[in-house]
Amino acid sequence: MKLLKTAACFAAVSAVMIYGCQKLYKDGGYTDFTGADVAAETVPPQEIVTEVITEPVSDKELSLTAGKSVTFTFLGDCLLASNAGDTRPDSFKAYAEEKPASYFLEKALPVYESSDFVVANNEFVMSDRSLAKTAKSGTAFWFRAPTSTADILKSGGIDIVSIANNHTMDYGTGGYNDTAEALDSAGIIWGDLDHPVYVEKEGVKFGILCTNMFGANYEPIITPKIEELKENSDIQILFFHGGTEKEHIPEEWLMELCHKYADMGVDLIVGSHPHVLRPMETYNGVGIIYSLGNFCYGGSRLPENRTVILTETFNFDENGSYISQDESFIPFYVYGGEHNNWQPTPVTDPVEISKTLAFMYGGKDSPID
Repeated sequence: MKLLKTAACFAAVSAVMIYGCQKLYKDGGYTDFTGADVAAETVPPQEIVTEVITEPVSDKELSLTAGKSVTFTFLGDCLLASNAGDTRPDSFKAYAEEKPASYFLEKALPVYESSDFVVANNEFVMSDRSLAKTAKSGTAFWFRAPTSTADILKSGGIDIVSIANNHTMDYGTGGYNDTAEALDSAGIIWGDLDHPVYVEKEGVKFGILCTNMFGANYEPIITPKIEELKENSDIQILFFHGGTEKEHIPEEWLMELCHKYADMGVDLIVGSHPHVLRPMETYNGVGIIYSLGNFCYGGSRLPENRTVILTETFNFDENGSYISQDESFIPFYVYGGEHNNWQPTPVTDPVEISKTLAFMYGGKDSPID
């Protein structure tokens, strides 16, 4: 039974960095991750747990050390290809032909390799066939790489990917199917709207719905899939692809849809597609991360150079009953150097870490710098 959903905690204080925290309801106040009591009136509004507990919570259920936890790590857009026709010597394609598969995520892997499940957005086609490009209007891009590119994901410790996005149909149904087959061959689980992902750990079944979400008109398509997810899993995660590109503020329609799914009982909502970070929100006790930005991104030599690695920890008692969850963000650069070298790099400057975390936790009115 789900007893409590935790809210986000502002995590950047001067040069001392705490990347995430957890709060549990206790005797009219809150207990932070150190065990210290915090008066409810001292907690900023975005940290207040809004789901009311209607039954007693035992000491056993509040003790995380007596139970168990399962961690999911989420990465932003992974576009491991160059635009069709790009022959520059420093393109992603050129690097992929010269570098080992481990090169691209080698600086990120140590951060999340102990996570139970690592999830990313796979925003490109993998195919070894000569396929026709899908017709597009206006400024258009097509991204395709050999099926061997799945080795980059595998060596980078990625377990699950979404192929529900606006580029996995760049080469039609054939390219889409080839991508799914390449992922299957590499042992990487993939999901889309019609193929929810189910994984189990510590006796708890997790359901992940991967979907495009480009307007309010997606609601009647997604809602029954959420209901199906709830029927078949203990914990539900929505991993969506949508929102206006390069806009840091989530759209009203998108917020309304995410609120609807939080009200339906989804436990975590994570977004991609804008290619920039968007601040998280805690609504009805549910963490909503509207965009993780890019991660390993072959689509631009100079993308906005900040992203985060999100790790969500789900906590359970020794009987497998849900207690709480909390998130942590690790700030990363999409690339190191003067332009994209296709290798995400951790941020080490405390000031820059603080800026990114302040933005992620600050709400939609917080500045990006």
